[in-house]
Amino acid sequence: MKKFLAVLFFLVLMVTYVISVPVYGIEAESLQSRSAILINADDGRVLFEKSSNDKMPPASITKIMLLLLISEKMESGEVTLEQELTVSEYAAGMGGSQIYLEAYETQNVESMLKAISMRSANDASVAMAEFLYGSVEGCVKAMNDKAKELGMSNTNFVNVTGLPEPEHLTTANDIAIMTKELLKYNYVNEYLLTWMDSVYVGKEKDSEQVLVNTNRLINNYDGLLGGKTGFTNEAKYCLSATARRNDTTLIAVVLGCDTTKIRFNEVQKLLNEGFANYKNLVFHKKGDSIITSSVFCGKTDTFNVVSKENVYYFTESNCKVEDFNLEYVIDKNLKAPLDKDVSIGKAILYKEGQVLGEYNLYPEKNVEKEGLIKFYLKNTLENIIK
Repeated sequence: MKKFLAVLFFLVLMVTYVISVPVYGIEAESLQSRSAILINADDGRVLFEKSSNDKMPPASITKIMLLLLISEKMESGEVTLEQELTVSEYAAGMGGSQIYLEAYETQNVESMLKAISMRSANDASVAMAEFLYGSVEGCVKAMNDKAKELGMSNTNFVNVTGLPEPEHLTTANDIAIMTKELLKYNYVNEYLLTWMDSVYVGKEKDSEQVLVNTNRLINNYDGLLGGKTGFTNEAKYCLSATARRNDTTLIAVVLGCDTTKIRFNEVQKLLNEGFANYKNLVFHKKGDSIITSSVFCGKTDTFNVVSKENVYYFTESNCKVEDFNLEYVIDKNLKAPLDKDVSIGKAILYKEGQVLGEYNLYPEKNVEKEGLIKFYLKNTLENIIK
């Protein structure tokens, strides 16, 4: 019995050791950031983490949520780049990083997006919050509601700027979640990736504010999609960045770095290790014709079948497409009309007999119904010809 318990204890230790080994070559202790995470942007899989659920002040990384809310309203058509807003006294009086807006001057949404994305301007952020929701409080409520919706369970926003507040806290994990959500839209990508630009401020628009992006990775990281920096004395230097190489998209977040050099170096280190060790194997791209299927009573006898998402699997970099199998299961006896937004089957991905994923399949286009008499006449004629 003692021997059995000793062996069991040894096995438990070995399992614990294996589980605690990093996913790849980075040791948590080697990072100088207080908190960090690296995830696959497509499915949210965590590739590396260091204290990623520790609540910390996020500084201006807060503005990722503001940009997300703006993007959602642009997607719905509620907001356009050309719309104008009037700057309040409160917005004009914000401290920290700013573009020195004057009270009661007018600006358009595009200028505000440039200022928020590139200079991380607090006055522009407050002006947009008031424009979108009527007040900063209304915007903060929307930010917290969205955080709950996304499952950001360790986040509490108190303001829209990231200026220090004792209860204004989030985590590297939650930041990665909202960064992933922002990737669904492309309304701010141009500004997040622009190195230099300018906006004119003041009631007479006579003061040029030159904007230089705070994210220096724009100039020296291959495949960068965007990022948001942050700094306060309480939060120290922070960064959330996204990059894509080939079909693989990764998100890296670091919080609590002592210098700006450390935050950029550690994000690059995380992204580099991720791209070196993992990849998305894409079997079919979103919208590509996969197979054809027959349909009864349609104006056409067959139609193209597509997926509304990439049919992919995220795996180690040494895996090949040939290691996997795909099975297409199409509903039987399909009858027109068919709606392109209603699933008509699934693509099922296997490896060594194990199901790894299922992807809904759809008609490429709506399939219209043929009149019954015309359908039978057409089929009769085809049979005669045959």
